[in-house]
Amino acid sequence: MRNTTDRFSFMLKPSTIAEGGVGVFLLHDVAEGTYMEVFLKDFEEEVVSSNDVPEALQGYCLDQEDGKLLCPKFFNRMDIGNYLNHSDNANLRWEEGKGYFSKRDIKAGEELFADYRELGEPKDGWDDYIQKV
Repeated sequence: MRNTTDRFSFMLKPSTIAEGGVGVFLLHDVAEGTYMEVFLKDFEEEVVSSNDVPEALQGYCLDQEDGKLLCPKFFNRMDIGNYLNHSDNANLRWEEGKGYFSKRDIKAGEELFADYRELGEPKDGWDDYIQKV
């Protein structure tokens, strides 16, 4: 069981949840509390009008209180963390300003899930993604 992750720790493949699209899977066991390196240090985001983002890409953005979207700056080179799917029983937890950490020991081959409600989106938009899991 490892307590670190790196560029060889994750892979993308079809999600285990219906209509989940692509999911992020762990390639080795990690211990509870491990920092999950799913976003690179140079990952950039920007707040934009929803009219400026194609509808097909809006699912990779976070709704903001003012009706705008917080999106990856470069959709053509998104980090693997942009592919995390939502679960009410997430195995990852978000710490503002720090990133994702494992909530429990996670085994190789498990899909990684985040609770999108930890990301600061307005509550009125939660149904849009929570109903899909």
